[in-house]
Amino acid sequence: MTVVSFFAKVFEPIQVIIQRMTFHLNTNKPPFWRWLTSELSERMAQNLPFIKINPQHILCVGGFEKSTHQLFKQTYPQSTLSSDQEIKLGIEHVLNKLNPFKKNQMTFFDIDQNVQTERFDLIWSGPLKRNIDTFPHFFSQAGQHLKVHGLIMFNYLGPDTAKEYRSLVTQKGWLGPDMHDIGDLLTQSGFADPVMNMEYLTLEYEDTELLMKDMVELGLLKDQDLLSASIREFFTDIHQVNEKLNLTLEIVYGHAWKVPKREPGVTRISPAEILKTYKK
Repeated sequence: MTVVSFFAKVFEPIQVIIQRMTFHLNTNKPPFWRWLTSELSERMAQNLPFIKINPQHILCVGGFEKSTHQLFKQTYPQSTLSSDQEIKLGIEHVLNKLNPFKKNQMTFFDIDQNVQTERFDLIWSGPLKRNIDTFPHFFSQAGQHLKVHGLIMFNYLGPDTAKEYRSLVTQKGWLGPDMHDIGDLLTQSGFADPVMNMEYLTLEYEDTELLMKDMVELGLLKDQDLLSASIREFFTDIHQVNEKLNLTLEIVYGHAWKVPKREPGVTRISPAEILKTYKK
């Protein structure tokens, strides 16, 4: 048995046990958001095979399940992976440090504190708790850390989320604007060729309490609403008519490329565009 295989035999069983104990990178996230970020990340990853990109440095923004990080390691094994969340891997992180044959591709990167770096080829963001007022700052922040011709991919909850309860919900919560508005904002923020699409996910609830708590996590209800007799009566009346309660999530996906800043009085035209002109 080689030294390498010996270390692998020793560390593997311990790591499997610890991974089950530390499944999530950002363990202080509520269960609903932990599920949502993981689910939407897997759905967004389905677009990767259709995008021509070979990133060397990837930044994940927001809390993700470890399966998401494993996905990147499998798809782009040569890349280094960073997260803007504190990496709370406990003993597993220590074992990786002690094991000289274990390549740790994941590092912590504070997107708020680091000055402009332009070090990442891909910034991947899940549905953080942001609304329309926070998107300009987010795109500006991402642009500072993204290389020219780098790609940003993100998703968020659209305005049709919880459309079943419009008569009750007056809070905007963590809902973003119409995807066409986001496409315009990307262009204004120094990105090009924005691609936006959306889908609806319908969640079914048999438990009114769980539905209300998830709506609190979405910012559509307040904590005190859980104690409101009128709101409870509203859901009870619906539940008496329908065996299951539905909650629609409008999921908006987007990606765009960072382009060089325009120089005043200078217009750049690619050779491909010139060829297209002459072929007409």
